[in-house]
Amino acid sequence: MKWRVLIGCLVVVLTAMATNAADAHVKWFVECNVSDTPLPIQLVFTTTFFLFLTVFLAVFYIACEAEQTALGAVISKILNRWTGSLHRRSDDLLRAAAAISFVLLWADGGLILTPELKASHAWIAVIQLLIPIYLFGRATLPAAGAGIILLFGYGAARYGLFHMLDYPVFLGLGVFFALSVSQNPKLVAFRFLCLRWAVALSLLWPAMEKFVYPGWVAPIAITHPEITLGLDVATVVTGAGVVEFGLAFALFWTPLVRRLAALVLMALLVAATFDFGKVDAIGHSMIVIILLVIFANPGGKPEYSRPALAPVVAAAALPAAIFLYTGAHTLAYGSKLAALVPLVSGVSLLAFIFVAVQGFFARALLRTMARRLQRLIESEGNHARGEGRPGPSHAHTPGASRPRPPPPAIVPVPTQSGAFVGAPLSSKLVRDRPLYRPNRISVGVRMQRGRSPTAMSSRAPTSRSR
Repeated sequence: MKWRVLIGCLVVVLTAMATNAADAHVKWFVECNVSDTPLPIQLVFTTTFFLFLTVFLAVFYIACEAEQTALGAVISKILNRWTGSLHRRSDDLLRAAAAISFVLLWADGGLILTPELKASHAWIAVIQLLIPIYLFGRATLPAAGAGIILLFGYGAARYGLFHMLDYPVFLGLGVFFALSVSQNPKLVAFRFLCLRWAVALSLLWPAMEKFVYPGWVAPIAITHPEITLGLDVATVVTGAGVVEFGLAFALFWTPLVRRLAALVLMALLVAATFDFGKVDAIGHSMIVIILLVIFANPGGKPEYSRPALAPVVAAAALPAAIFLYTGAHTLAYGSKLAALVPLVSGVSLLAFIFVAVQGFFARALLRTMARRLQRLIESEGNHARGEGRPGPSHAHTPGASRPRPPPPAIVPVPTQSGAFVGAPLSSKLVRDRPLYRPNRISVGVRMQRGRSPTAMSSRAPTSRSR
């Protein structure tokens, strides 16, 4: 198993090194017209696409399988020990990072949330300045969250909802701060879940641009030829899309898998700043901090941790995301009737994922209920026979014949007349009657009964007999 994990990690690292372009947001560095017609689906599903998808599914399955082994448990314990203090300070880290990010946006004076969203209204600058102030006090955190959601809503009104689907991370951040003052443990746990899903969607949705708009990434690959490693640009762009989708999708999965995916994504985003400069650093700084929080979060053991389920769900999730992206784009900028087919295809694949996951849940629940019912029946049967709860050595194996209990032990029990009769050890006669212990008087009486009458009358009476 160790060599499989090593090969999987090596494939991820080598593929990621060849796809640094996946981590620079294309729209920040290239003039992109969002209303352009995307590439047809039949041109997206090429041989290169399925080859990269197969490699990703194999690596994903190996990583999920390794998490269930002793090696995965050791790695999780090491990460928990290293990141324990950071996890306890996750709230403070997110508040500080968000405050610095919005101060930089306010200092620029012409941005809303990211480098591509432009606005120069005075009230936007006021909100961007108030958000860091509200982040200092715990009681004012909901106001800071409301300000972030308000800026997202303005961006959707100005650029369109489809354009803002690249940045649901800001909605998750706003919800996180809005629920930070809650005393309900479930809401406190939900805000971390909402933030993790939001950043995963923010990385997964732009990955679809690599498949349907490969021409947007081509100029970056030409100006930065070192990221291609001498490979064909179309191959690099397809590989970049699969890697970006795979790492983002892993954030939805089991604790160790998502922690390792967050670590790889952090390394790639930080490495991309050396090629793309301050704009990329400012735009991705908040995402890097959120990924650091995800990496430090130990999480728990989820119910869907079966490794065989991982490649099935991932194989359906990638085409579902492509169909939904093209359908949503056609619905926003084209014909509503033409958007029906890709949207229905994407929703159908999502329904398949839901049924597969829920079916696994249902089978696991039925197996658990069957085991508990079997234990209850065995316990009731043992109690009725007076044997008590069976030990581990007497456990019944399903499919095998149940061994017969040993016969009860027979012990001598005295009656009222002094005779002894045989009775089972578990009978009521033995349980209710104390063990017979003869005393000196009863022994003397039995001895006198055995003597002759003449011998008894010839003896002189004693004082005690008087």
